[in-house]
Amino acid sequence: MGARPKSWNSGRKMWLLISVIGTFMLAQILIHFFTISSSTMVKKITSVRRSDPTDKPIERTGGQTDKRWLSLHDEYTQLSREAENIDVVFFGDSITLGFYNSPAWELILKKYNALNFGVGGDRTQHLLWRLDHGELDFKQDPRCVVVMIGTNNLDSNSPKEIASGVLQAVERFLARFPKAKVLVVGIPPRSKLPSNPIRLKRDELNQILKEVISKRQQKVLSFIPFPNLLTSDGVFTRDYTIDFVHLNVKANQILVNSLMEAIDKALST
Repeated sequence: MGARPKSWNSGRKMWLLISVIGTFMLAQILIHFFTISSSTMVKKITSVRRSDPTDKPIERTGGQTDKRWLSLHDEYTQLSREAENIDVVFFGDSITLGFYNSPAWELILKKYNALNFGVGGDRTQHLLWRLDHGELDFKQDPRCVVVMIGTNNLDSNSPKEIASGVLQAVERFLARFPKAKVLVVGIPPRSKLPSNPIRLKRDELNQILKEVISKRQQKVLSFIPFPNLLTSDGVFTRDYTIDFVHLNVKANQILVNSLMEAIDKALST
């Protein structure tokens, strides 16, 4: 087979050059398209998550296709309507539900007639909805209410927004149970390191709640700092957490001991 003419080789090189340029341009167009699409999607997701105000009651629908959330709410509502001589009722999210599902809860039951209305994944707006739809309909008012809520808002709301939601819950407790002591517990550490943005938001939230509640100077209302579970340099280790959000058995024991001390003090005054 004879050698190909120079014109053929030149044409082949030109075609390869055009192909490379065309492929590069197509890649740039696709990258630009997907970058815009991804950015738009993130903005839409963020807007959806931020569209729910923290201080307005909102029924929780996402992630509960089997109606577990409503089922648990209905159970709590029924318990409240049947309850008598309740010393303390706990409201909150998975952190509150966590010590109910630990050996530490037995210590509480040995000392108090208590109820636990924790729901995993709840945000402040979800708790407000629950309060407005039956969970405050107690047959007889409890002597003390303990609320710890807001950690699930940290990824999408500012500390001020979350504090507003927590304080709306407080207002409902004070209005519904005027003689009960209301204890607002600071939320637990988030993330391993103190420099993590989520940890910083958590710290700011707890500081806001402490300052606002202290300034109100109401004998029936107190802020209870979350017990210290951090190392001297602020690290949240696996000695106390299973995932840098939820507490392990050891940490639940420390939390419950701290809560019992605060409850005893509240009920004695």
